[in-house]
Amino acid sequence: MVKPHKKAARELNDDRNEEQEMEHAHSPENVRDAQGLSEEDRRRRRSRSIALAVTLGLLVALFYVVTIAKLGPGVLDRPM
Repeated sequence: MVKPHKKAARELNDDRNEEQEMEHAHSPENVRDAQGLSEEDRRRRRSRSIALAVTLGLLVALFYVVTIAKLGPGVLDRPM
């Protein structure tokens, strides 16, 4: 059998946990937009998008350099 004072203490802890969960749910970092994304989700998505764009740009530059190198130095000496 649970003693009354322990039961009251447990209920008080439960109330505190519920209050903390409610505060946490409404904190700015857990606010979700219309797409269901939090600020943290949007930040991570933006970081991934930037990394992908940089990688793609470097790949394009690499292909360009390799293509020019394969054509050789005479590509610029052609008559027009």
